[in-house]
Amino acid sequence: MNKTSRYTVWLIVAVLIFTRLQYAKWDTPTVTQTLTWDAFGYYMYLPAQFIYHDIGPLNWFSGILDKYHPTGNVYQIAALPNGNRVMKYPLGIALLYWPFFFLGHWAAGVFHFPQDGFSAPYQLAICLAAIFYAFLGLQALRRVLLQFYSDATTAITLICIGLATNYIQYAAVECGMTHVYLFTLYAWMLLLTIRWHQSPKMWTALGIGVVFGLTTVSRPTEAVMLFIPLLWNTQNQALRQEKFRLLFHTHRTHFFATILGAFMAIFPQMLYWKVVTGKWVYDVGSKFMFLNPHWQVLFGWEKGMFVYTPIMFFVGFSLFLMKGQPFKRAVLSYFLLNLWIVLAWADWRYGASYATRALVQSYPVLALPFGILITRLKETIFKWPAAVLGLFYLSVNLFQIYQYNATILHYNDNNKAYYRAIYLNPSPTPLDMSLLDTSERLGDTSACVRTRVCTLDTLIAIQSEHLPKTLLFDEKIPRFKGFKPEKGAWLRITAQIYVREDALNAWLNTALEQGERHKQTRIRLHNGI
Repeated sequence: MNKTSRYTVWLIVAVLIFTRLQYAKWDTPTVTQTLTWDAFGYYMYLPAQFIYHDIGPLNWFSGILDKYHPTGNVYQIAALPNGNRVMKYPLGIALLYWPFFFLGHWAAGVFHFPQDGFSAPYQLAICLAAIFYAFLGLQALRRVLLQFYSDATTAITLICIGLATNYIQYAAVECGMTHVYLFTLYAWMLLLTIRWHQSPKMWTALGIGVVFGLTTVSRPTEAVMLFIPLLWNTQNQALRQEKFRLLFHTHRTHFFATILGAFMAIFPQMLYWKVVTGKWVYDVGSKFMFLNPHWQVLFGWEKGMFVYTPIMFFVGFSLFLMKGQPFKRAVLSYFLLNLWIVLAWADWRYGASYATRALVQSYPVLALPFGILITRLKETIFKWPAAVLGLFYLSVNLFQIYQYNATILHYNDNNKAYYRAIYLNPSPTPLDMSLLDTSERLGDTSACVRTRVCTLDTLIAIQSEHLPKTLLFDEKIPRFKGFKPEKGAWLRITAQIYVREDALNAWLNTALEQGERHKQTRIRLHNGI
């Protein structure tokens, strides 16, 4: 039964595997470069404890930095007065990595790779972990959706969530990040919540607590997940009273089992903090601006959810269709609180990322109302236009993931002009790339008069890391026919400039002065294209 949705899960997993292979970096020592930047911070607990037996001073840390270069700047740890260095990221994701870490450690020994925690077998093992947890999450979400919708509706919903959003980027490519794992934990929270309400059992309640604890100790702000089981099936006063009776009278022991499960999952983090910092709870530091939310998270050209994953427009609309559903209060309360937290974080761009990655883990929750919209569309004459539009959005998403991994879609600084220039464009020019820094476009240049006005014709080496500002040449341009800046003419200067790949902050600054009139431009040189 329900074969269509079952095959859909396998199709999505197959696409994830293909995508992972497609963007592998076979010519690098790590093959995938998975354990870098934030993922490096989530993972460090495992080699620290099981290979180097050093979770305090972290004396092995600098050697790994020199060998694998997993991060540009060291923000994953902080020095303590007691001589230790504390890992700033919580260890929940490391707990989920754990079985696959040992698989990678075994493989490194068998195939004669360095057993240092970061060679290729470890990186590949974490990629395998992401695919495995993606499968578990999609299967759990499938079972959740089948409780409310037909097999076909469930399949369509899974396709839209799994392939028409940025989920695929964080399940297949940047698979060391938290999002695919949290997605799975949310899907299982939904499934366990449904099962407990259908047939309350102690072990189900314990499982709800463990999932909640794991999620919280992976990303503390995800504690808003608690509203899912708490407000499930409370859509009217009578049901709310019944829910209260179930929790605190009929099944009071289940309530305490949930607390126990959460404590079991959170305690390893508290123990780590106690050993390293001397305190049971350590403030890793995060800045939120709850009174000044960043709506660019949704609508900004930098990486706004509705801009880069437009299918989320329909998901958002479906939130208004939940009348009478047992999940209405749970979904709506969770969504609004979670969204406000995401909007309020000081680093609203969420680092180098494709679209709004901080919302990926909420997709299983949003899939519930989305199924209502799909069900209704299937019963109208709009089903075929909606299907065509959905396939278009899916195709655009896959193409943009290609652009992002090819460094065409910028990881942080997109804007409207640049996005329009590269939209469905597989081969943008450096001139297109300049739109990241200026809104000006040079039009038809066929009428330009070619005149040599600069005498510079040599190779100059600029050490940008030592000289923050270097004057390359300073030439007085002689008057010549056709150059009349008061009429809006252009002066086109061509130069060849080569910049090292690690010179991330290299810019070409130009200035043209004519009396009191000034013209300046500033264009990044490290553009990826």
